[in-house]
Amino acid sequence: MTTAINKFCPRSGKPVVDTSLTEYRGFTVGFCNPGCRDDFAANVSERPDDRRYFDVVIKESEGC
Repeated sequence: MTTAINKFCPRSGKPVVDTSLTEYRGFTVGFCNPGCRDDFAANVSERPDDRRYFDVVIKESEGC
């Protein structure tokens, strides 16, 4: 099973669920529900707040 790099949804702050994972910049990221996941996956360029959240988590995971 794949694990998301984030523990909490960037939108709600709720825990990530296994049924709401997607890919971003080669990393598995998660949301609190499939609706948030599908919206992000279909509109990545239009979701700067989500991207910013994931970019910070990615940077931290890389030890920078």
